[in-house]
Amino acid sequence: MLLATREDELFDELVLKLIRDVLELYPTAGTHLGLHEYDVLLPKLSKEAMEKAIKLVEYYYKEFSSIDKEKLTGYRRVDYEPLLNGLVESLITLRDWPTWRMYPTGFMVAGEALYSLIIKEHLPLEHRLNALYSRVRGLGKMIKESINAVDEPYSLWIDYVLLSAKGLPSLIGLVKTMGLRHGRSELVEACEKLSEEFNKYLELLQELKEKAKPGFKPIGLELYRRLLKARMIDEDIEELRRQGYVEAEKYRKLMLEEAKKIGASSISEALEKVKEKHVASPEKVLEEYKKTIEYVKKFVVEKEVVELPPMENIRVVETPEFMRPLLPFAAYMPPEVFGWSFTGIFFVTPPASEEMLKHHNVYDILNTIVHEAYPGHHTQLVYAKLNPYLTRKILIQANEFIEGWAHYTEELMLELGIDKSPEYRLKVYHDALWRAVRVYVDVELSTGMITFEQAVEKLVKDAYLPRDGAYSEALRYTLSPGYQISYNYGKRKIKALREKVKEILGKRFTNKLFHKLLLEEGNLPLKVLEKIVVEKAYRITKTIE
Repeated sequence: MLLATREDELFDELVLKLIRDVLELYPTAGTHLGLHEYDVLLPKLSKEAMEKAIKLVEYYYKEFSSIDKEKLTGYRRVDYEPLLNGLVESLITLRDWPTWRMYPTGFMVAGEALYSLIIKEHLPLEHRLNALYSRVRGLGKMIKESINAVDEPYSLWIDYVLLSAKGLPSLIGLVKTMGLRHGRSELVEACEKLSEEFNKYLELLQELKEKAKPGFKPIGLELYRRLLKARMIDEDIEELRRQGYVEAEKYRKLMLEEAKKIGASSISEALEKVKEKHVASPEKVLEEYKKTIEYVKKFVVEKEVVELPPMENIRVVETPEFMRPLLPFAAYMPPEVFGWSFTGIFFVTPPASEEMLKHHNVYDILNTIVHEAYPGHHTQLVYAKLNPYLTRKILIQANEFIEGWAHYTEELMLELGIDKSPEYRLKVYHDALWRAVRVYVDVELSTGMITFEQAVEKLVKDAYLPRDGAYSEALRYTLSPGYQISYNYGKRKIKALREKVKEILGKRFTNKLFHKLLLEEGNLPLKVLEKIVVEKAYRITKTIE
């Protein structure tokens, strides 16, 4: 057993200080984590607060950089580089490409701040009501400060904020109803005051739009390269882009094969046929998701796909109204990292039209549940919750592993035969095609190779997305450069790692074992995970020998 070094002690001290400072700046993150002493607080989004955040990140980067990595022991040596790179990524998005100066984030944060308390029904009612009162009273100031921080607005992003702001009045109304129901007159009055002020904030938003520059501001080639390097992605931009086109062509051919099997003459026609087997009515959508979740969970257990953590569970609820413009179908929220519960929340958005109802067909529902629940995000994030290291619980969350894992499980479950119909194969291949198209659209849009309108067209033409969906997709890409490549890149890396571990373990290999070796390490970058998992596989062979 290795004794802790002075470097280890310094590392641990800095980690604790960093977490405390981050939560002071962004207390809503504390609510999500299950640290409920932060529930009465709101983030500070003024220009001064954002500049303070930049200085703090610069300080911690300097302090962590002064640590001699070679003197660190155990998990600290493993986590050192991803943690340092995470600080680099924060500096890129806060200092070098400061979108907080280009659109006000307060409206979205306001929705999260309220709903994260409404949904946590396991908390004492009195605590939730007190926390909601405190936050409602501070939301107006927070929103106004985020608006005042914007000095270089862009019209596309202001439109995005206007869209997300539409659902806030109904959310405030929901909090007011809670106040009325439980006799909290001060909460009711605070909600009424915020509702009265809300139109003023929308007017300020419209004023921003009037002086906004057209479109959006791409992150650009140099910063995009630095961003991918910080995320420890080991393929250069041109290789990623090339792989996107190669993967897209592969899945397009596979889709055509399945289209023929169901009597369709084109991919578009086949995708319309898939929609025919949809839920009978909007009222039955939630029940269909619940039933399918149980079926998929049973399949995962029986096929020994992965060892499910004890006490895990999923609760299916309707998506709150304020989130529906940004979540047209379904989404997942994991259990609190520091909470006692292992129950994740699966959001399902009620279809607002006959066309939207068609998207809740049995094949879409099944693949969505595989991705979001079993054995996808829910399984993965409960494993991450069980990881003992603070760095991996809070500070290191590698997107290419998180999204890559969920996307990888889609084809894994198809291979294992969860549904053998050509319609389901078509659906899985379509989702894979869409994620491949995302790669080159992300690269091209973020580096200024194509315009926003061209990105929308590519998503419509190459990924067979409806125009409204393609518009929303491309809009999100402008705000999260590099994120979209995570799905396809991560899936490819995990599949390659699985083959390597198969070769090492031979007859001893099982999916259940491989997935445990992978998931139990937390959400580390795949470049780091690959080395750890391979070493563990070799240790297994030596132990057995």
